[in-house]
Amino acid sequence: MRKRKPFTLAGIGVPAITLFLLTPVFLLALAGCGSASEPSTTAHAVRSIDWRCSDMYDDFSECVVTLTDTRQVDCIVYSTNGKQAGLSCDWDHVSGADKEPAR
Repeated sequence: MRKRKPFTLAGIGVPAITLFLLTPVFLLALAGCGSASEPSTTAHAVRSIDWRCSDMYDDFSECVVTLTDTRQVDCIVYSTNGKQAGLSCDWDHVSGADKEPAR
């Protein structure tokens, strides 16, 4: 019985052809579909004028921060040993950025 040679196209193997055809798919997947949106104001342009915090747990506090343009943002502050260790704010729902709920 004769030994079969692997299928080649002009001396190029099937894995090489498959990789060549799938390269654009991989590049598109890495590139993403959307574009990053620019923030409306830079982080250094807006400063806070008031912080009101309430204790939630031992190391966490919930704070409402009033900005110089009168908007308010909710933040969670993590502090340990009396030092602030982390801050997370809900910038997607800043007061004035979206419609307030009807009452």
